Amino acid sequence: MLLICDALLVAAMISVNTGVIAAFAIGVGYLLYGLSHEKVRARTSSGLPKALRISLLVANAAVILAISSVAALGRVDTVSYDEDAVVVLGTAIRGETVTPPLRERLETAVEYHAANPDALVVVSGGQGPGESITEALAMRRFLVSAGIPESAIVTEDESTSTHENFVHTKSLLDARLGERYSTVFVTNDYHVFRAKELSRIAGLDSASMHAATPWYTVPVDYVRESLAVVKLLVLRE
Repeated sequence: MLLICDALLVAAMISVNTGVIAAFAIGVGYLLYGLSHEKVRARTSSGLPKALRISLLVANAAVILAISSVAALGRVDTVSYDEDAVVVLGTAIRGETVTPPLRERLETAVEYHAANPDALVVVSGGQGPGESITEALAMRRFLVSAGIPESAIVTEDESTSTHENFVHTKSLLDARLGERYSTVFVTNDYHVFRAKELSRIAGLDSASMHAATPWYTVPVDYVRESLAVVKLLVLRE
């Protein structure tokens, strides 16, 4: 029930995405299992119910271990504050409004810029369903309002995935900084593990700096990220 309610809350406050749908479906699955497994066990003499319970316990333990590892790794920052550019990875906006997860990323980027004002700030994110403008434009507006000069901001507004964030950003930075430069990316903690690997694949090999994840999006975000990590392992993107 908690997964179902959390999925509905995130859908209402932010957007409907893969994580919302997956969390809702998993919540429904758990709920149906909880309501029916004793009845199924009572009606059959085979070993299926016990085997099913053991399989579910093993699967749950594996998922919890994977999520815990991603969460722990996501909180280990490798930033040195002397990078040539800080890349803020986009995530959903609501219309033209920055959502709480993206706000956390941007506020972290503002903190970074205060410590290293010479670095370029790359805002990376295209326009998705339910978004009136690109995520990059929404991020640019936020950073300018926070006091970061427009001349320090580089806009990448074509990407539709984390993989594309890094590929398109590398093209922009290559043209502006040449072949030798260092970068750090900013994203929410649940996203750091996958983003780190994708930055390597794109050829940036960025350092990382994590932003907090709003508490009410944690279940949905980690369900979605688990699926995305599987995609990364299979497709390498």
